[in-house]
Amino acid sequence: MEEYSNIKKSNNPKVIAMLSGGKDSIASIVLLKKNGIDVTAIHFVHDWGAEIPTEEAKKVCLEYEIPLIIKNYTKEFCDAVNGYVAGRPCLLCKKQMYKVLLEYLNSGQYGWLCIGDNSNDRTTIARIKQFIQDGHTEDNLVCSGYFGFEMGIELPVGMKVIRPLIGMSANDVEDFLAKAGIIIKRINSTGDKYFEYHREGCPIQFADIGVELNEYLYDDLKKYNDCITTFARKKGILASIHMPSTFIITIPRGYEEQAADYLEKNGLEVNRDINSSDVPSRNVLIGHVYDLRRKLLETKAYEKVFNRFLERLELYGSNKSIRNIDDMVVGTYMECEASLDMVLDFDNGKADIKYSFGDASSGRKDKAVFDNLILEMFRTNKYKVHIVDER
Repeated sequence: MEEYSNIKKSNNPKVIAMLSGGKDSIASIVLLKKNGIDVTAIHFVHDWGAEIPTEEAKKVCLEYEIPLIIKNYTKEFCDAVNGYVAGRPCLLCKKQMYKVLLEYLNSGQYGWLCIGDNSNDRTTIARIKQFIQDGHTEDNLVCSGYFGFEMGIELPVGMKVIRPLIGMSANDVEDFLAKAGIIIKRINSTGDKYFEYHREGCPIQFADIGVELNEYLYDDLKKYNDCITTFARKKGILASIHMPSTFIITIPRGYEEQAADYLEKNGLEVNRDINSSDVPSRNVLIGHVYDLRRKLLETKAYEKVFNRFLERLELYGSNKSIRNIDDMVVGTYMECEASLDMVLDFDNGKADIKYSFGDASSGRKDKAVFDNLILEMFRTNKYKVHIVDER
């Protein structure tokens, strides 16, 4: 790769690499080392992080004779994150980590920074491309001056970021590690994005949204997630638990009850109700009208239509409203066991009516009545009605 040659020929060919202890960052430093690059790894920890990534970072750096800096930034982490109430604080944490990293970048010891982004990191790739379009035409995806400018972080003048994996997919990275004989122990957490993709990390990401982050909560997050990921490794799955709710997520789904049993056997309390999937039975009648007459809007007869539905379905509560916004009319009715939503789109000549009811609803639950109401009130045969069981 031409970039490796550029690094070696530069005024300062020393590289400092961010090493999380996961497969991407490990693959990136091994790739640099195999290509004769002078690389030092920096690994950030705080008091509530998982131990496995640190163990993996130490193991690989020892095997490949890569100098390793372990930086404990617990104070900086707490200063940035304590009091946050919007759940996963990873962006705040990342920004603080970058600020600490800048102290090393500004020391003059290193001329390059390595980050283990791969081709699946679409957001990063889009930002690099925008960075290049904004006037940095000498840069490319592998080697650029882009770091974290959207967070107010700028590299020292003349320093570049090398991303040796940016042309490799996640599968390519795993193949590279397998060929190198590197087996990386996983945390077995569900990671930061659950089912679409995930990147394992510290347990603080599993804080419930709306709960203020503090050190007592961090203690519980670590204790509970250390326990549940031990269970996950035994089962060969991924698992995490959110705190303080104790809501459990497993990938694949279906192991939640076993995970709760395991936690309780290890002396940890779990709210079984919040993890239950039992919900009241609820049925939905949905009508789609494809021939909506504009006269209903011009004469305001839509009010009669909506009220007629409520009357015939025997929905007598007072929590109802009907609103006319330009060429759109929206009628809503809501009670504990039933609801009616009517959307009349006169601009497109279509209507949608949704009647939802539970077993305990006192309203009529007759599909034929609902069907006949549409025929009666809209005077058209161009409609469809179907029923959905929402369990």
